[in-house]
Amino acid sequence: MKFMMAAVLGVSCLAEPAQQLLALNAARPYLEEESAAVDGPATLPPNVSIVEVLRPAVNSMLRSSPTFRRQCGRIARSTELHVVIERSHMQGGPLDAALTRVTRGAAGRLDADVQIGALGDAVTLIAHEFEHILEQLDEVDLSAMAARSGTGVRADSIYGHFETDRAVAAGKRVADEVSRAGSRR
Repeated sequence: MKFMMAAVLGVSCLAEPAQQLLALNAARPYLEEESAAVDGPATLPPNVSIVEVLRPAVNSMLRSSPTFRRQCGRIARSTELHVVIERSHMQGGPLDAALTRVTRGAAGRLDADVQIGALGDAVTLIAHEFEHILEQLDEVDLSAMAARSGTGVRADSIYGHFETDRAVAAGKRVADEVSRAGSRR
């Protein structure tokens, strides 16, 4: 089973699931226990690979953002998931955008290839994309959600993408946490 998800901060996210899934709570943010994955070591999960140029941003996020550490904790516990994060110039899209391609393989394997636009704010975009990955772990059916009003999911008819309030909020929250921590130093 394959599907693709794309996200442009404040613009869109694409998901074309091979099967219909329904999650009625997709619009609300995923929140773990406050202590989960926050008190542990501030390291990138072993199932996430990241290009060197983005490591300083991710290290800052790990140090400063409890929200990002919770996202990482959830991703780390998903043993069927592998995430690759790269910086790229995306063809046909804004340079401050992000794109995630997700492929579901045999035996539940899930591969997420995250492309962060060369001019985009890495902190906001990575947290935003991680939340879209969590939506897929939660088996959110973005098509079904976008078809109903008031769900926090919108379809972009031009690009065929979806955007979720959940991912936008996560990106902003992590950026705010990192910014607040930076101003205290």
